Amino acid sequence: MSNLFQNDQLSFKYPKNWKLVSDDEIEGCLAILDSDSKHSRVMIFKYPEEGLSLEYLKNAIEDIPREESLKVISSNLTILANKETHELIAEDTSHEPPLRTHSLTTIHNRDAYGFNFMGFGLDNPDEEGFLFMYRTLKFE
Repeated sequence: MSNLFQNDQLSFKYPKNWKLVSDDEIEGCLAILDSDSKHSRVMIFKYPEEGLSLEYLKNAIEDIPREESLKVISSNLTILANKETHELIAEDTSHEPPLRTHSLTTIHNRDAYGFNFMGFGLDNPDEEGFLFMYRTLKFE
């Protein structure tokens, strides 16, 4: 079973064990979802007119300053759920449990949309819920 997030730009489904929380405080943030496990969060952002190309986005995302302990594991251009996507995975194993981030970015009508997962534990089952959200993404 799932719930539906929908606004005038996009829609996606999210598992019942995730809750939509306020997004009013962060510029460009369309939605924030927290897992019932309390170990994971997904944030969805829109970057207007930033969708020049996925290669441009890949380079820009890779250049974002990070904590030294957060290591990029992979950064690729791929097709995911029939969408051209930049996928970036990073891990911080300097504490227990480790932090894993997984970002998926795509372009629609020159706007870039980023789905960002942050979860504790390297084999966190909440990551499947995050991937489900992206797989069900539709633009309005």
